Amino acid sequence: MSFLKSMIILMALIAVPVTLRADDINRTIYFTTKNAGNVPFEHDKHLRSLNSNCSACHNSIFHISRKLNQTATMADMEKGKSCGACHNKENPAATQLSRCTACHPIDTVPIQIPNFGTLEFSHSKHLGMYSCGDCHSGIFRTDKTNPHVSMLQMTQGASCGTCHDGKTGFSVKGDCVKCHTVAEIPLAGGSVFSHKAHLEMSFSCSDCHNKIFIAGPNRVSYSMLDMEKGKSCGACHDGKSAFSVKGDCQKCHKSVKEIQFKAFKAMFSHDVHTAMFKCNDCHSAIFVGGPRSIRYTMPEMEKGTSCGTCHDGKTAFSVKGECQKCHLETPPEKVFTIKNAGTVQFSHLKHKTKFSCGDCHNAIIATGVAVKRYSMAEMDKGGSCGACHDGKTAFSVKSCSKCHPIKDVLFSDDARFSHDRHIAAYSCSDCHNQLFIAGPGNRRVSMAEMEKGASCGACHDGSTVFSAKGDCNKCHKSTVNVVFTPKETGATTFPHSKHTAAYSCTDCHNSLFIAGKGSKRYNMADMEKGASCGTCHDGKTVFGVKNDCQKCHLVKQINFRPGSAVFSHTVHTAAYSCKDCHPGLYAPAPRNRNKHYSMTQMEQGSSCGTCHDDKSAFSVKGNCQKCHPGNLPTIRYELSAATGNVEFAHKVHIDRGYGCGDCHYGAVPSGNSAKRWVMKEMDQGKFCGTCHGFSMAFSVKDPASCERCHLKDQDWRPQQMR
Repeated sequence: MSFLKSMIILMALIAVPVTLRADDINRTIYFTTKNAGNVPFEHDKHLRSLNSNCSACHNSIFHISRKLNQTATMADMEKGKSCGACHNKENPAATQLSRCTACHPIDTVPIQIPNFGTLEFSHSKHLGMYSCGDCHSGIFRTDKTNPHVSMLQMTQGASCGTCHDGKTGFSVKGDCVKCHTVAEIPLAGGSVFSHKAHLEMSFSCSDCHNKIFIAGPNRVSYSMLDMEKGKSCGACHDGKSAFSVKGDCQKCHKSVKEIQFKAFKAMFSHDVHTAMFKCNDCHSAIFVGGPRSIRYTMPEMEKGTSCGTCHDGKTAFSVKGECQKCHLETPPEKVFTIKNAGTVQFSHLKHKTKFSCGDCHNAIIATGVAVKRYSMAEMDKGGSCGACHDGKTAFSVKSCSKCHPIKDVLFSDDARFSHDRHIAAYSCSDCHNQLFIAGPGNRRVSMAEMEKGASCGACHDGSTVFSAKGDCNKCHKSTVNVVFTPKETGATTFPHSKHTAAYSCTDCHNSLFIAGKGSKRYNMADMEKGASCGTCHDGKTVFGVKNDCQKCHLVKQINFRPGSAVFSHTVHTAAYSCKDCHPGLYAPAPRNRNKHYSMTQMEQGSSCGTCHDDKSAFSVKGNCQKCHPGNLPTIRYELSAATGNVEFAHKVHIDRGYGCGDCHYGAVPSGNSAKRWVMKEMDQGKFCGTCHGFSMAFSVKDPASCERCHLKDQDWRPQQMR
């Protein structure tokens, strides 16, 4: 009886498609609940308590396939289902279901509060005084669907206010800081708002929130001008209730810093200016501080705005000419991205050695957001760089290569265009933008089009310079092996290097083969008629495309997975030509697309059986080992849980001296037969019973011999995947 029970457990473990693996037992499994997070289950801990008795749970309580287990609620468990089968009052040694935290991990819960930010609720602090059932699910649901409850609703007894009423727990009404963490808030301009300082002066949270300040991410930032009009801090800091926001800047702005402007690394020093002026000399009449501050261009400052109010050349140095007094570093190299001519780099450093900033800015070239882009046509007329680069003061803007970096352009198939070589003989405008549009918008032209005068062919016509038609190696510095991937035969490689050793490029291109995107693919039938490769490969000039297949198409050994059969092309091509089999018997195709034949079909003359009929070549019927070499696989028959799986070992029978033909094709059909044999048929001398029923081997009728085929618990092992 114990053996039968063990076999039932075993079959439950192996008969289901989705089963526990060995590593499942050693790791924590997580069950996802709808309303209470992930629940961890540890096999190891339960196995120790049950003396490694898997059958205590499987499959009576939990099916070993998780897909077949029905979802159980806590109410179901309390009625004895699922975990509740053991975790109940009748089994006090087991953890009780009422101990929620034993299975449901708890942690601090972040609560998003509109107009305030995030508040953290600590489960651990409350569990020291209460149980889960005190709150869940009467006051709070265990999922994220709890509605937001306002402070007003809490003061009326909702949510936290159920307990925090000033009697059971501290009140939600006045003790804000016990839940809401307050901190020092850094603001613009180096100012800091201190909650601590204000709370120590007997102000309550409600004095400011939410009448004057809306707390949290929806808060509104106010400028100093707004505060001077009574908003925000200015509601109290008006010079009466508290010091004024208007003049006592340093009381809040404890440290003012040097302000860096991104444009050309300009810097404004508060220290230098506060040594001579007061804050309100500038703020907020000339400058509005904070996020509402306005950025001004240099032309605007030259007209008296922003810094230009004082820096006019009278009160203080002018913003117009003495750039380096504010722009402490030489501006970086300026890179311009031109739509049709790549990138152009302007060097401030190179120009600064000969000129001052005022020579260019802002009379010729405006700075900052006021800057204007000029075309080459405008520069030719004296605009922008053309004011100096006119061929007299400095080199002309028509000398393209001095500003526009040029490089060798690499095309497909290792074709190279050298700008340097062409500029030595031509100017940029000879090609751009009539023949070629510079930049990424240029159109690629095929060799066939060049031969008709397009692109490079406009000059490379054999008259002006060498022709695009014949002198391939002058532009194409190297040749590549071309790999064709016909679906019937797999990858086929054309080696240029082997052919260029005997022929020139024009022997093939573009009369036989059109290079590039205009190329055409030919099939073997076309080639046999003289097209493409067949022009030369006709069996006279060189080997023919008709018979010498393996000279271009790689042949290989083919391994058939079921039965580990092997087909050797090498052996067969030594005696036959490719066309003896292809495509009449076999249509060459990628893996899994060619039709597979069973041994029965081959015995009837299909596939390999066309020749292997014991006349043309050895028969497929009896000479199994000639195609199925090596160790034949062990075959597993999946049976019911009450019976146990059966493994048939080819090796054991071969070692006893039996040949393939002793079983195939008499007792056992070859191939993947759908026929399954029952013990009754074997008792009648069929299938295994052909031998295992007489004196030749142990009998299938002998009860003592069952375990010789049907796996016992301790002998069970996972079947290797093939």
